[in-house]
Amino acid sequence: MKTTILTSAFLSLLLATGMVFGESPPEQISLQDRFDPLGADVHTITANDRAIYYIDVGPEDGTPVVFLGGSGTSLEAFQLTEFARTSREALGLRMISVERNGAGATAFDPSRGYADYNDEIVAVMDHLGVDEFSVAAISGGGAFAAHLAADYPERIKSLHLAAATASQLPDYQPALCDMSKGKRQSLSEQYTQDVTQWWGVSDASPVQAIAGWQDRAYSDGLRSFYFNQNKDPAAALTYEYQLICNPDTAVDPTAITAPAYLYYGAEDKAVDPADFEEWQSTLPNVVSATLYPGIGHTVQYRHWVQLMADIAGYDDYTVVCRAGKSQLVANEKVQDNEQLGLCAWTD
Repeated sequence: MKTTILTSAFLSLLLATGMVFGESPPEQISLQDRFDPLGADVHTITANDRAIYYIDVGPEDGTPVVFLGGSGTSLEAFQLTEFARTSREALGLRMISVERNGAGATAFDPSRGYADYNDEIVAVMDHLGVDEFSVAAISGGGAFAAHLAADYPERIKSLHLAAATASQLPDYQPALCDMSKGKRQSLSEQYTQDVTQWWGVSDASPVQAIAGWQDRAYSDGLRSFYFNQNKDPAAALTYEYQLICNPDTAVDPTAITAPAYLYYGAEDKAVDPADFEEWQSTLPNVVSATLYPGIGHTVQYRHWVQLMADIAGYDDYTVVCRAGKSQLVANEKVQDNEQLGLCAWTD
């Protein structure tokens, strides 16, 4: 009986101090006062009787960056970089992305080309009161970045190309353009009918280390292809394929005067490393060109923080994981075989 009483008293003490089942006393629980963001708000303006959808995240006085996602992607594609939101905020970047023709909520007009999209970007930037801005383009966004940088050189502060196609450079044709128009149409229909083929990554991909990344990627495919029920789901992707492969749309590379930074994976099967070589040899002002060994098409995510650091003006520094801490280290002090990028990655 004495043992039972002591045990009951001990349990009462545990309950009073919140030590049972890992509970804490209510007064010690710190609840939030503000909502946690679920993603970026989508805004809209109207220009030339056309609704333009865009996102704008980051401080109003931050370094403005136009984000150009890959072919057939919507505004949701930007969210796939927000695994590094803490670093983006620390670097003071303001990210702006304008949805492209036929993607997501944006109406599809087959008569619109690169120049029309440039006009929409500039309309948004003018609306936001932004004059100069950097450009960050990944994958198929490289074609749009080339035109934007060539058409508005006075407004582009720097150009950052991550696994970005060089299709719009003269005399360069990616493998996709070796296909017939009918084959490209069939391919885009195949992808839009099954977004897991379009956005799926292998179990060995570095981005699998990011909780929820794969599901968020599938969400982008659904938004891009099916958000607007009044259009053919495959229209935007087919349209971009045709634009990429149109020889009449090549840009004059000498018009691209902004400092350029290249980030590519040596094992990329989607955008060939030859694109890297083409940009490097053709652009007149390449500041940095890195071909990362052993990395495929997700190089843009694996080294996204490096890209952001370069935009923020820290291009003399490299993002490394040293002594268990992610940090910026002067380029000349980076050690051989040091893990590049955030410590969250496991090399």
